Amino acid sequence: MSFSDELDRQRAQIMRAVRHARDSWAEAMRAHKLAPPDAGFAGRLRDLSDAAATEQVAWEHAHAAGLLWRPVPGAESAQPPYELRPGTGRRGPRELWDRFDAAVATLNRAITGSNAAEVADAFGELADVTAQLADAVTHEEEPAARAPSGVRQRGAAEAPTSSRARGAA
Repeated sequence: MSFSDELDRQRAQIMRAVRHARDSWAEAMRAHKLAPPDAGFAGRLRDLSDAAATEQVAWEHAHAAGLLWRPVPGAESAQPPYELRPGTGRRGPRELWDRFDAAVATLNRAITGSNAAEVADAFGELADVTAQLADAVTHEEEPAARAPSGVRQRGAAEAPTSSRARGAA
């Protein structure tokens, strides 16, 4: 086997990994787009983190093999699915969501270019912060999961209000 044949085989293997990563990413994003607000949120965050980590590894290998990212025009203004956007009642620590929003912006900038290393780094940051969010949301959901059947934990947004706070009708 010649060096050229080996290089072609290696690049084909990397491209299969890139396609697999792309498919995992698309599936994780679809899960967020179609999701109702429910206890599965932490799991969807974990799946998104795993998909971003898979993208990171695939694009690190692609970069090492000399491959480029295909730019996505207009990606800088793209938004994540609704349940991941600011102002939608996202559960978890605000500082992690701020990091998430920054990571999304960094990824959106990276994918408008062709530098596979920058794309890999951006996916890596998104994977890291999304894993931390999944852990935090899981921790928040644990008390509700332990509550007796039919008994809901009352959150601050559900606290009773006085008639004066509700206003006169």
